[in-house]
Amino acid sequence: MVITRQSEANKACKLEISDKMEFDNYGSHLYVFEKIFTTFNIKNVLEFGLGRHSTMYFAKHAQLVVSVEQESRDWYDKMVAQIKSPNWLPVFQADAGAVFQCFDKKNLAFELVFSDGAAQTRCSVANMAMQRNVPVVVLHDAEKVWYYQWNLLRIPVNYRRFDFRCKRSAGKVTTVLTNHNDDLVDCWDVDEHERIIQAYSSPNQPVIQFKYAGDMKASAESIKPSP
Repeated sequence: MVITRQSEANKACKLEISDKMEFDNYGSHLYVFEKIFTTFNIKNVLEFGLGRHSTMYFAKHAQLVVSVEQESRDWYDKMVAQIKSPNWLPVFQADAGAVFQCFDKKNLAFELVFSDGAAQTRCSVANMAMQRNVPVVVLHDAEKVWYYQWNLLRIPVNYRRFDFRCKRSAGKVTTVLTNHNDDLVDCWDVDEHERIIQAYSSPNQPVIQFKYAGDMKASAESIKPSP
């Protein structure tokens, strides 16, 4: 896979990154990213799923942003023609594994991986990121457990999971998986969001959501099964 910088023609595009973020149903996760960038030292970002909201936000706040579009060449071309940022590297590549292997060879590490790409690869992207000890892995649309196969997540013991449900965007859930500063994430109060826990067993059963209620570890220990 060949990865090149944007051409000068692509850089001379129309859409500037605004100081004011726009929040809508497709951009509710930006509230969570605000917390991430104030809690963690994020320099390099790898995102799967090129999007107007996340891509522009990352380009404004990170030193390097690699955005991978996996499905639509038309959407890729449209965004490349619109986004103006010298620290942005767009890539069109369906194979998520090839992307990770490419940057492994370049010894380029990322502090944040955002999984918002092709449905069949979203879970594997998160798993490959955690295999590489990426400090922060973010899942978009985490409420759609079976569609994106989030049930196949393999979360290492040194990672913690945090689920945040937006109160005003059809219950969209953004999940943060981290192996660093989890005590700080534990204290987050994310605008327009509430922290939840999701429970699920099979595609034939509904995904159940519980509002997070403090020290869940203590709660779990209090309901140990009888001997």
